[in-house]
Amino acid sequence: MTPRSTATATVFTVLASLASWTPAHPQTGEEIFEAACASCHTPAGDERTPGVSLLRQLTPRAIVASLEDGVMRAEGADLTPEQRIGVAEYLTRRRYEAVPVPESTFCSGLPWTGMDPAAVSWMGFAGNLAGTGYQPPQHAGLTAADVPNLELRWAFAFPGGTNMRTSPAVAGDAALVAGPFGEVMALDLATGCVRWGFEADATVRGAITVGEGPDGRSTAYFVDSRTNAYAVDLESGSLVWRVRVGWHAVAYGTGSPALHDGRLYVPVSSLEVSVAGNPRYECCTSSGAVAALDAATGDVLWYHRVIPGYPEETGRNGAGTTTWGPSGAAVWSSPTIDPARGLLYAGTGENLTHPTTESSDAILALDLETGELAWSFQATAGDAFNMACTQAANRDNCPDPPGPDLDFGMAPMLVTRPDGKEILVAGQKSGDVWALDPDNEGALLWSTAVGKGSALGGIHWGMATDGRYAYAPNADRNAVIVDVNPERERSPGLYALDLMTGEVVWSVPIPEEACAGRRRCYSSNSAGVTAIDGVVFAGGLDGFIRAHSTEDGRVIWEFDTTQPSETVGGVPGRGGAIDGPGPVVAGGMLFVNSGYATFGQMPGNLLLAFGVGPG
Repeated sequence: MTPRSTATATVFTVLASLASWTPAHPQTGEEIFEAACASCHTPAGDERTPGVSLLRQLTPRAIVASLEDGVMRAEGADLTPEQRIGVAEYLTRRRYEAVPVPESTFCSGLPWTGMDPAAVSWMGFAGNLAGTGYQPPQHAGLTAADVPNLELRWAFAFPGGTNMRTSPAVAGDAALVAGPFGEVMALDLATGCVRWGFEADATVRGAITVGEGPDGRSTAYFVDSRTNAYAVDLESGSLVWRVRVGWHAVAYGTGSPALHDGRLYVPVSSLEVSVAGNPRYECCTSSGAVAALDAATGDVLWYHRVIPGYPEETGRNGAGTTTWGPSGAAVWSSPTIDPARGLLYAGTGENLTHPTTESSDAILALDLETGELAWSFQATAGDAFNMACTQAANRDNCPDPPGPDLDFGMAPMLVTRPDGKEILVAGQKSGDVWALDPDNEGALLWSTAVGKGSALGGIHWGMATDGRYAYAPNADRNAVIVDVNPERERSPGLYALDLMTGEVVWSVPIPEEACAGRRRCYSSNSAGVTAIDGVVFAGGLDGFIRAHSTEDGRVIWEFDTTQPSETVGGVPGRGGAIDGPGPVVAGGMLFVNSGYATFGQMPGNLLLAFGVGPG
């Protein structure tokens, strides 16, 4: 699984067995949990299947949202709304409240110049179509000399949130952001107040992109977890069109769409990796995909299914349920666009069942016009895994033998190295960084191992490059399914690699003392990173955002995002682990998400905005 595939194995795996339980009559939240969930989640759980103590750190709204529209929606479908709320209230010991973003956060009496796509300074998961995570000086508005003087300008708290997953898009004097429950808002850059808001049908996990839409209108594009793609008017926040992209019943939207030349390219993943934990579920029939939509109308122009053809019956599991294959190879991350070659690059996840395919744990190159496969590079063969493999019981759907779950969770980076040649660079959850030749059908140029790797990374979410080095955050969490690197010790931290050779130029770990006294704290770099000239910004699972010199990795500035902060409109807020997308640098400001309860980490609900103070 990728960060996103692993995400289906998240904190909310908590209720994975609900799908196998059909209530004969209304029961309390405690009775439902004890009947369907307790065997996996008591007394303590593990790295990806946490115990009750962690679940009680979440909000009732977060658990209900997961069962309704999130990674556990297939399991929650068997419960009534009242039963979902009952389970959430039992686990959290708190009353469920669907609290909207309050009126106190909305702008009042401030001038509003609107949002112009021509003034965009950051959009997408890694800031640009090439996926590099690099912000040039003209858009950054921030230099290495400015960084030590960064100060917190404002903090925005999303009511009831525990996971901050989306990357803001910055255009003119506003930032477009998505909250944990489907809220999409335009925030004023100077104050953080809300200019307008839109409510999607389900949570939005990927970043927002902006550009010209129907009739030349300035338009924002995004995809929710149910794979609904949206076009929304950039000035007013009103809906222009909405289209369901995924074909499978449990198709899932996690990666960010990419906008190019009048087309919106949408990645499609799947929840089957989690649903497979139910031994009565016929595992598995989904495939990862990428779709091209007409940006003006939402019409689907082509749909590339990663696994050609459709699965066939392969037998029966130990519970007597029919099994299917091949399946899986989800596209969890965002696509990278290569206009010069007319190609789109996408990373894929593991297969969910045997037989395995050559398209799993791979980098694919698709024709932008037709969606046809141009070439592929597979890093790990034979990787078949689903969440049944992590359970003490109900392992009937676990592939035999199971794979290590080492997919590509990040968008490949298309970068020009110092000698002028363009290469593709991608990090894998195995802890390997791969450099491929896009002019030679993805031939391998070099590879470097920076970590032991695991189902939670290795390189989990994303890297960055400034054209000199590639910067790789290595998580190396203790979640090894099959140890493919028994000779290596875990080595979490931040690594700089020479783009010409792959040689590690420098590396720095997170100081372990930063986690002293903090529960669910990990001295690890898992989130994507962002680079400007002279600086790479990296968030830690310890809750710190750090700015490292690109020369030697030394820390030139840091901020503890878990410390109390006054928020826009006085909404209750807390910081936590920094995971998922990298920071955003635009217009002289730094934007950082804080809070990520998934994978047993510190929850939080803050978007923090920094600017340069008096030097």
